[in-house]
Amino acid sequence: MKLKYSVLILVLVLISSCNKEEWLDIQPKGEVIPTTVKDYRLLLDQVYGIGISPGFGDTYANTDYMSDDFTINDNTSNQFGAQVIRAYTWDNDLYLANEEDSDWATLYGQIYPANIIIEEIMSATNGSESEKLEILAEAKIQRAFSYFALVNLYGLHYNADAASTPGVPMRLDSELSGADLSRKSVQEVYNLIIEDVESSIPNLPDVPETNNHKHRPSKVNAYAFLARIYLYMADYEKALDAANSSYAIYNTINNYNDYGFYFDVLYLDQPQNDKQLLWSKGSPNTYSLLVASDELFSMYTEDDLRKTMFSPISFLFGIQEEGNAFGSPFFTNYRGSGFTVPEVLLIRAECNARLNNLDLALADVNLIRENRFKTGTYTPLISTDKAEVLDIVKNERRMELVGSGLRFFDLKRYNEFDNANITLSRDLNGETYSLQANGKNWALPIAKKYINATPAIGDNIRD
Repeated sequence: MKLKYSVLILVLVLISSCNKEEWLDIQPKGEVIPTTVKDYRLLLDQVYGIGISPGFGDTYANTDYMSDDFTINDNTSNQFGAQVIRAYTWDNDLYLANEEDSDWATLYGQIYPANIIIEEIMSATNGSESEKLEILAEAKIQRAFSYFALVNLYGLHYNADAASTPGVPMRLDSELSGADLSRKSVQEVYNLIIEDVESSIPNLPDVPETNNHKHRPSKVNAYAFLARIYLYMADYEKALDAANSSYAIYNTINNYNDYGFYFDVLYLDQPQNDKQLLWSKGSPNTYSLLVASDELFSMYTEDDLRKTMFSPISFLFGIQEEGNAFGSPFFTNYRGSGFTVPEVLLIRAECNARLNNLDLALADVNLIRENRFKTGTYTPLISTDKAEVLDIVKNERRMELVGSGLRFFDLKRYNEFDNANITLSRDLNGETYSLQANGKNWALPIAKKYINATPAIGDNIRD
């Protein structure tokens, strides 16, 4: 039996709702080999991790403490493990020689079964051609999302030198022996991502079949994904076109005035009921202590209901320390990293601002904000100054997408394309740490464990 089926065996046995006798019909020598369209559908519908298989629901979390959104101080540092502190201080060795990098493991753990499905689905039995093509498209989108996260975590930001900038190892099949694990360029990885997404769109449904299927890719979130990709590449025309295509399919925004509170924290929808959620991808660190930086928290005015997504850390964690932690995820059991209608609007607004369509940019920002402020308190923002409008969009993006893990990537691209010259600095336990604008350390170090096992991967050059 090929080793590549070990993940599938566990997944198919544990997540199937079928009875044991039915699965015994396709179980030679005690193992399940996926052969039918239903088998591959079950694999793609594995949202949560089971055993050695991470599932497709979780994604990266390493950026949580690396941006300027959240803070750790001398009095709270004892609440965090050594890995978190090393991430917070941008240590050159995030992981010790024997430690796993959970982001790397999760993302490649998703690429592996996606590759198996891509290789085999068109030969599966008991399914129509259209069903096979839809599953193929979903697997390619899942693979693309994992590679997009990987290349932005472990590579420098996409730029004119992307063809010569190290990205990440790129596996396009499921063979485990003799694999080329050298790192492909950032450009090569982006080329694969774009090809996977664009070739998949025709075979996806417009929107998820039901609310319980928001983990499945569809046209609306594939276009949103494409918009994010082109935004990161600074191709604002293409990003705008993709955002418009997504928004034309579905464009519901939640009004936060329609929600209640739980212990004074804004109580938002569970993901399956979240009408503005396009694709469900969540942080595995939902319950992390994320204390808003003073700068971030001060951006929310008193009439902005998003301010009530935060709660004093003394309430959530029992720590007698000043500060406000990101509290909404504690009551929704979800912190999204996927795609939402507001992100699509913000991409559209940023592209329009950069393309000097200022009225259109502000219209999208105001649409979001009027659904975030207490009823009757919001005054629309106006400006005819391009730089000011772009700053408005960037600030709104930061406030609206808080907790999604995107802020770190945004800072990288602002430095790259806007000459923002953003250097991050923090003091902790008597030491000062900094992440220099446009420095090499914006590409995360690769865990020593993986480099020792496969030297061809190589590490990132550090400042």
